[in-house]
Amino acid sequence: MLLLPLFSYSQDTIRPVWDGFLEKAGYAKPFISEIHSTLSKIEVGYNRSYSEYNLLGQNSRFDRPMVEMHIGFDAPIYAITIGDLGNNKPKWGIAISLPLSVHVLEDMWDPVTAPVINTDYRFGSARFRAIRYFAGNGFLKNISFSWLPIFHECTHLGDEITIYRKDENFPITRINVSYEYTEFQVTLNDPDGSRESRQSFRLGGQYRISNRGLGWFSVRKDAELTTDLDIPSSKYRAEYYAEYQLQRSRGFLASKRFVNMVSFEVRNRLRYGYPLYKKVDNVLVTTEVKEKMQSNFNLYIGYKFYPRSANTQSLGLFFHAYKGLNPYGQLRNYPGYPFFGLALTYEP
Repeated sequence: MLLLPLFSYSQDTIRPVWDGFLEKAGYAKPFISEIHSTLSKIEVGYNRSYSEYNLLGQNSRFDRPMVEMHIGFDAPIYAITIGDLGNNKPKWGIAISLPLSVHVLEDMWDPVTAPVINTDYRFGSARFRAIRYFAGNGFLKNISFSWLPIFHECTHLGDEITIYRKDENFPITRINVSYEYTEFQVTLNDPDGSRESRQSFRLGGQYRISNRGLGWFSVRKDAELTTDLDIPSSKYRAEYYAEYQLQRSRGFLASKRFVNMVSFEVRNRLRYGYPLYKKVDNVLVTTEVKEKMQSNFNLYIGYKFYPRSANTQSLGLFFHAYKGLNPYGQLRNYPGYPFFGLALTYEP
């Protein structure tokens, strides 16, 4: 409705505005390798099991597979195209959408209760997206932009894990990871729903705009600490990332219905500064942690499978490898977290 005054000069110019409501756009969508995106995935693979989040009290490196579930959508609100480059190709695209996602880490093969270890929720304002198309058949097809003015993330440790930590008398029962941030992305050669072969590059950053509690997280000494532990506030506010994505629809083992994909992300994000714990012969061992920025690496290799029709929905099957900070909730003080397994993805 706020856009209507911009196009209220005549009846002929109002109609295209109304036509854009609830239309979806294919640009400025998450790359497959983007951590905690709106892309829906279910993954099974091996990671590192930590004794303070493990009901069996073990600390082996790879003792059993875990399940990661990513459920998300980016609901279309409005999309229009502007200008003409010829051959029915627009010059600009502008869109607004509403993202929401939930991310779950579950110890599916734990023989006690198969507990949910952590759940992350993300929601907030609408996302503003734009793309500039270029004429010709050169390497540079387009450049797109995405701005998320304010987004909220809150994370919750699983009930069984919280009870276990309390029963084992860990100094920290749980950390409340809850904050708001703004995010901006710029993409060269945005895939834009195309099945053609393409190399895409993206730079992005998040900046924390909230300052409740201790920064990225908070802790209630009367409810979440069993000691007088002093946890310092966060000093850093931003994280940055670069992404590369290759899609092949021609050549060896590739076609427009079976598109070969390689997606890679490197992200510089904060290691949270509160202690690590483990029990050795029923004695609690504490490792102090200092807050600092660390690099994280995320890789997907596999295929997207498309229907015969021209719509953009797809199923994907990928090998997934990750190394860096644990990306879930209060586990983000753990470095050297590995995950490797298989991922099934769905894009509407």
